[in-house]
Amino acid sequence: MRSTVKKRSRSTGTRLARAARKSRTVNAAATIRRIGDDWARHWNAGELDGVVAAYAEDAVYLPPHHEAVHGREAIRDYLKAPLSHGVSELGFEVTYIKQQGPIAWDVGTYRVTIPRSDDTKTEDPGNTSRSGGVWENIG
Repeated sequence: MRSTVKKRSRSTGTRLARAARKSRTVNAAATIRRIGDDWARHWNAGELDGVVAAYAEDAVYLPPHHEAVHGREAIRDYLKAPLSHGVSELGFEVTYIKQQGPIAWDVGTYRVTIPRSDDTKTEDPGNTSRSGGVWENIG
């Protein structure tokens, strides 16, 4: 009888632990999607402060075809140029979100419209990956 109670107890504990991990993953996924949506919304509205607010003080931004940009203020300075040149209609599409312990990341694509010198526009599609940590504390 005792061994059955112990097995049930362990089994229940394992199910609860899995449910808790899954719950955190859902929170991380929802948060990652919200941050991406907010980033694009602020970008498309020309609100650089809103874009930069998504970054930690020690964040590293990895722009395409450019060296890494270190720190929130350096990221702000870097993003001023494309924003002021009319790069617009930014959109993200998340392909998948993964989480391992307190770290979560997403992989997906983006599209953005870039003005050309002849007053036409071109769409620039690309890939994106973002990561962050301590998702357990997000509620």
